[in-house]
Formats: sequence, structure tokens, C-alpha cells
Amino acid sequence: MDADDFKVEAVLKEDRRFIVPLYQRKYQWSENRLLPFWEDVQAKAAEVLSDDSKFEHYMGALIIAPVDIGSQISKTPIVQVVDGQQRLTTFQLFLAALREAAKRQGLVDFTKNINGYLYNNPKSKDTDPLTKFKLTPTPSDSALFHDLIELDYSEIERKYRHFFWGSTVPKNTDSPAFRAYFLFNKWIEEFLLNGPSDDAPPDDDYAPENFEGDNEQVTVERLEALLNAVLDRLKLVVISLGENDDAQVIFETLNSKGEPLLAMDLVRNNIFHRAEKQGAKVEDLYRRLWDPLDDTWWRQAAPNARPTRPRIDHFLAHTLAAETGDKISMRELYAEYRAFAVPKSKPRFENVEDELKLLEHYAPLYETLEGRKSYDTDLAWFGRKMSAWQVTTVYPVAMQLGADDVDQITRKLITKLLYSYIVRRALCGLTTKNLNNVFQSIASIFRQDGVSIGSFSTFFYGKQGDSVRFPSDDELHEGILSKNAYAISPQSRLVDILWELEQASRSNFSEKHEKPDGLWVEHVLPRTWTEDWPFADSDYAAPDSDLPQTTSRRSIIDTLGNLTLVTNSLNISVGNKSYLEKKRKFSDHTGLFLNKWFLNQERWAEKEIAHRGEHLALLAKAIWPYIGSLQINQNE
Repeated sequence: MDADDFKVEAVLKEDRRFIVPLYQRKYQWSENRLLPFWEDVQAKAAEVLSDDSKFEHYMGALIIAPVDIGSQISKTPIVQVVDGQQRLTTFQLFLAALREAAKRQGLVDFTKNINGYLYNNPKSKDTDPLTKFKLTPTPSDSALFHDLIELDYSEIERKYRHFFWGSTVPKNTDSPAFRAYFLFNKWIEEFLLNGPSDDAPPDDDYAPENFEGDNEQVTVERLEALLNAVLDRLKLVVISLGENDDAQVIFETLNSKGEPLLAMDLVRNNIFHRAEKQGAKVEDLYRRLWDPLDDTWWRQAAPNARPTRPRIDHFLAHTLAAETGDKISMRELYAEYRAFAVPKSKPRFENVEDELKLLEHYAPLYETLEGRKSYDTDLAWFGRKMSAWQVTTVYPVAMQLGADDVDQITRKLITKLLYSYIVRRALCGLTTKNLNNVFQSIASIFRQDGVSIGSFSTFFYGKQGDSVRFPSDDELHEGILSKNAYAISPQSRLVDILWELEQASRSNFSEKHEKPDGLWVEHVLPRTWTEDWPFADSDYAAPDSDLPQTTSRRSIIDTLGNLTLVTNSLNISVGNKSYLEKKRKFSDHTGLFLNKWFLNQERWAEKEIAHRGEHLALLAKAIWPYIGSLQINQNE
């Protein structure tokens, strides 16, 4: 047996035929495996684009057994895939989808380059026509798989139309390989359109739009980054069996049901191994400083974070980012920690106890942000807001705010401004895709210059780019009047916005209420209006017409001025009813101040929506202050 690690390029580049034995399973990877694979590839592609790659990433093992065909020259070598065929097949499907994206861009040389990792160059004594393929799956997968490798996407759609349901391939398809290829095509197209993202990939029915704003050079760079990520930044541990190795015993051993190690398990072992070498009282250290981190809660998946990993791993990544101000790779977390704890072979801490006390300091801050504890009221409030917005990339900054030398006023103000920054950008229709880089830069500045209002403000000074800027009051005002607020997703974000506006609408004499469960966002003027919703100065026009009054109405119908909150049951009840009927329902069945606005409105059309939008914009400027208005009531 021989084991070594190889880049994916080295595994696939040489002419070699990988054959999956008959007894192996069909291809079975679904989203729970495909999504982490895509996240790994995308993360490495993002590093390529930013020229910021520190570690290669291991994707698992590939066990192969050479097939004895004698010492014949001029024949393509054959190896049997004992284990890792699901992973190897996924790499091939991804490369085929990436090649299809290159074809759509007319990149002939790029397409030929990828073919070198999908096809062999048959030799003179090869007789099997399937030798040209790098991979030969099980017979039940073979015909489809080789069609996915050989045919254009349009031909595949026609030939396998029966796998589609409308424009998508259902999750319960009989062919996971076909769905994997379909999803990779979707995800790659979205990446080429928008670049790297921490958000979940697009839904199945996602249809790529035109490449507005990104020229051909950007598209090519993103394609090359994906290819470079797969071939050069990802590695496989290849185990080549010898003549006397029992392939089945090795397969069963490696696929036993043992509990997989987390990155934090490796960190723990590393820490206490060094503690033993220092002569520390290991059991005492473990009991006092590590045992709380062994609670089951820490091993549960962090609910709002990507990629999907246990809380303990995300906690460690946020701790390293807060301590260093650097970008931390979740996929190489153990390597990141070793580089942090022992940089250039010189320990950062005088002893392991100090190292553990650092984790002890940050643990309650993370637990507060996650809602498990309430170490600090401002951080607890901020954590609830970030939960509603499903934003955790800001945690390193929040954990820096929890330092003992940061005063309460500074902590309150900066958490308020961070929340304001996120909400303002959403209401102005600005991208969320760069938030991780923004927060990492702020953490770096705080690490370098200390946590202060001044350093926070300095970061945003002069930054006017769409991906970074802190929207001004004027931009916020215009965004509320004209941008599609209903497109803010997930809906918990929009519910949070409207609930804050609800609270701001109340007078000082009103009773204070917690936000009820089950609130829904309702269009007051329905998107599919009927003749019950007349136009102010013209005859009725159907929602799907191209008349000027329809175009004007469609431009304002999804703005904040036309949206409100209702309970689920009331949402179903009011539906597309007339304004007078909705007004009566609001009066009888809701006590929200947002809906009391309508009691004084005799009609509801474009003019009234704009008027309410102006009112909400004034409230919004006070709720979510601009970075230039640094006075926040300490009693809030």
C-alpha cells in the first residue's frame, strides 16, 4: 500500500482509466454533499480572485487498485476505484458543467483545457471505446454519465427531458448524477454573474440574467478561478493498493460509522499535547478551561452561519479573526489555529493556560450573540438582530466590542451603527455579497488601532463604491421611495424592518409589546389588483398590461410605502380584497400602529403609497442613523 496526497490536477491529468467496480453503489450525492463541495470550490475560487490563498484543502481519500493487464505497452493503464468513487464522479460532473459555461462564453481554448481532465488520449492497443473517458462508473450510471461528459447542455435537455419538472430537476429524481450536473450549471452561472457569495446558492428555478456590468474579462477571470480552485487548490489523499492488499477489508474499515472529528477536536488534542510537554496539570486545565466547550450545544450546527459547521468551529474561526484581524478560512481551520498558536514555530503564548484563557474570554461573547447567554445587553440585542438578518460574518467585530477595555457607550453606538449599516444597504438595494470583507477590514482596523468610534468612522470615510459605502440619509430616503423592499430576503429581514418602524410609530404613552410570532408582510395594494383598485386619473388597467399607468403602479407597488405587517390568519383573510374591505379588517383585527395609518385614508393608490413612504423614510433615518450622526440616546 502506498499513500500520498495529490492535487486534483495530478490525479486527473495523466492518461489513466478509473473503473468503478460492479459491486459499488450508484452515484448518490444529493444537496447535503453537493453544497459543501460547492462551498469549498467557491471559497477557494474567491481566494484565487483576491490572491489570498494560504492553505490547500483536502477533499478526502481516493483508494485505487491497479488492474493487472500485463506489461503491455501502448495501452491506457486501468485502475479500479475501491473507495472515493462518489467524490471522483462529482469532480468530473463539476468539470463538465464548468466546461459548458465556458462553451456558452465561446472560450474554445478553455474548453479544450478542461477536456484534458475528462478524456484520455487512447493508445494504439486500446480496443474498448470507453477507454477515452477518464472515469467509467457502474453500468447503471454509465450511459447517462458519458452523455453528460460528451453532449452539449441543449442536447442533454432534449434527450433527458423526462428528468425535468418544468425548468428544474426535482430533488427526488431517479438520477442524482443528472441533478448534480444541473445544479452545478446553475451555481456556476450565478458565480459568473455575481462573483463569490456567502449566501446560499440560487434556488432550483433560478434563471441567470444577462451579464450586466461585468465584461468578458471578469467572466473569464471567474471561470479561471473556479478551474484553478478545483485543480490546484484542492487535494486528494490517494491510496494505491498493492498486490497483496485486501481491497474489501480496507474499504469496510474506512467506511465504518465512526463519529467524524471536528476541527476543534484536532485543536484540543494539539493544545493538550503541548500542555503535557510543558509539564502542566492537564486534567486541571481541562476541567477548568475546556470542559464547558464539550457541552452538546457547541457541537450543534450554527443556525445562521455558512458553511454549515458546528458552533464550536465557527466560534474558533470568529475568535481567530477577532484576535488577528485576518481573514480566516473555515475549511482550513486547524491549520489556521496552528499558525496562530505557534507562528513560525515560536509559541504565541508563554504557556497553554493563557491560550485556553483566551478561548474562555471569547466563549461567553459568542454565546451571547447566539442567544444562549446575556453577558452584555447590547451584544445580546445585536445578536438577536443578526439572527433575524442571518448575518454572522460580523461576529468577530462584535466579539472585539466585548473586550473589557471597551466602554459601554462605544459598544452601544457601534453595534447600533453596524445594524444601521446592514439595514440601510438592504433598503437601498445594495449588494450584501461583500459584507464579509467589510467586517474583516473593520476587525483588522480595530485590531491595529483599537476599538473606537474614530477608527470605525475612518474606515467608511471616502468609500463610495456600491460594495462598501454607508448609505447617506438622502440615499436611504430615495431607496425607501423607489426600491423593491419586498425583494429583501429572507423575509425575516423585512419583518424586522417593519417591526422597527412599528415601534417607532408608537407614541410615548403606548403600551410596549414584544414582537408577536407569525407576522407576515402584506401588500396593501395587491400585486394582482382587480377593478376594486382604480387608478386616480385613468381607466382600469390589468396588472399584466403595458399601459403607462400600469408601469407606474408596478414601479411603486413593492416599495416600503405599500407594505405592512399582519398575522398569518389576517394575511389569508384580506388577500386581494378591496381597499375598503382591507381597511375594515385592519380596524377590527389588528392593533399595530403601522396599520392605524390606513384608518384615515379614504383611498389607496400611487399618491398615498408615496406619501406613506415619505413618512416611513423620516422614521427610518432616526431608527437607523447615518454614520455622520454619532449621537445616540444612551437611554435607548
